[in-house]
Amino acid sequence: MSTPSSLAQRQTVLTRTVLIGMAIIFLAPLIVAVLTSFKSPSEVTRVLSIPSQLYWQNYAIAFERAGRTFLNSLLITAPAVGLSLLVGAIAGYPLAYMRGASGKVVYFILLTGMLVPFQIVQIPLFFLIQKIGLYDTIPGMWLVHAAYAVPFCTFFMRNFFASVPRSMYEAALIDGCRPATYFWRLLLPASSSGLAALAIIQSRAIWNDLLFAITLTTSDRARPATVAISAFASSLQVEYGPLMASTVVSILPVMAAYLLFQKSFVRGLLGGAGK
Repeated sequence: MSTPSSLAQRQTVLTRTVLIGMAIIFLAPLIVAVLTSFKSPSEVTRVLSIPSQLYWQNYAIAFERAGRTFLNSLLITAPAVGLSLLVGAIAGYPLAYMRGASGKVVYFILLTGMLVPFQIVQIPLFFLIQKIGLYDTIPGMWLVHAAYAVPFCTFFMRNFFASVPRSMYEAALIDGCRPATYFWRLLLPASSSGLAALAIIQSRAIWNDLLFAITLTTSDRARPATVAISAFASSLQVEYGPLMASTVVSILPVMAAYLLFQKSFVRGLLGGAGK
């Protein structure tokens, strides 16, 4: 007869086995991409094999043809994330403290923006950006990404602000603090983990965007890395080595951001400021 301790040990082993298996499944594409990025053209068809020698030419080709676009992606992502966080936090602040039906109506109207697919606004957006003179420019990409991110950022920050104890807001008002001062000096610092989580989510979404990038950019002065990476796969030929090399390089910034702010990211998703 099994004892409670032996049953617990079996459950622990089973849980760890399942988690290790899931980790291997999730890491497998990344491992294949890294291995392929170091293979010569004659070796890329052997997917799971280890390269006989490191073929650095793939990275040389990737930087030669897509090097500028990595900088463009950084110049697009950082300001667009900052702008979307700022607008989302400012919009979410009053919605978190509004009472009654009016607050819910405004909230749900904003949420409808999350249900609009990219493809529906693609053509009107192209003509709009072209009309205002921001076509094929980095500021134009800031505007598009920030505008499209407002509903989600507002939704996220509104729910995070709502988890902050209301007594904190009331105590600040009693001490003579104005609502705007409370927002900038108390609420935002207390919500740093939420802002960090939202920044990572938005950074990943903007950095990996391809649809807006293809629609609104044409030259290397504004084209992000996703467009350059997609160019390695054409209807006639797929350059697997440079494609995987540029993919690995494009993964590193987002991965580094997540590793640096991992604890804040987890706390932010759990609504840590209100605990």
